[in-house]
Amino acid sequence: MTLYQFNMLDKIEQAEAVWDGVHIGERLDGEFEILLYQIDSFYVEVYYNREYNTISKLRSFSSIDQLYPYVRKIDISKL
Repeated sequence: MTLYQFNMLDKIEQAEAVWDGVHIGERLDGEFEILLYQIDSFYVEVYYNREYNTISKLRSFSSIDQLYPYVRKIDISKL
């Protein structure tokens, strides 16, 4: 699947596609727990609202520059 194909899906189909991706990180931002997934050659952030137990939005991107908030949390000590 390409980023363009993912973006053409409706929100339900996007959510289903994310669960088939690979979870590679998470971070906190205010009331959101942001979960990062990789699907083929792009990434998707799932904004989960912990207070309301809902997914507020999905944000897809392919630029590795967008991964910076996660870099500090990746444990490479076993590599």
